[in-house]
Amino acid sequence: MLKKITLIPILILALAVTAFAQSQAEKKDSADAKSAPKLVVDNPKFEFGKVKEGEEISHVFKIKNEGTAELTIINVSPACGCTASDFTKTLAPGQEGSITLSVKTAGMNGWTERYADVISNDKAQANLKLWVKMDVQKAEKN
Repeated sequence: MLKKITLIPILILALAVTAFAQSQAEKKDSADAKSAPKLVVDNPKFEFGKVKEGEEISHVFKIKNEGTAELTIINVSPACGCTASDFTKTLAPGQEGSITLSVKTAGMNGWTERYADVISNDKAQANLKLWVKMDVQKAEKN
């Protein structure tokens, strides 16, 4: 009978420790949800208008972290080999940066669209698309 009495306080203590640990984990999850990066792009689409075939054209997209945690741009992945990118890799809360998309128009003709996927740690939009559109004009032959 003595052994049963000493086990009860140990079980109560174990349950209390488990409940405390669970409440601390829930508080951390709640704090993490409040502290998050937020990728904002003024305009995710840009139209060049008419360009000459063979030109390499570039556009700089302005980005900002409107969140409360550091934003990490993991990668900017163009959909085709004719598009390249350069980008700011990390942004503190409130900081601005840029993503540059360059397109080689060789072999293109007429209205053309290209995009790149912006992959970041912004869980609300971990994969954002940036678009460029152009009207490629064939070079005149002399």
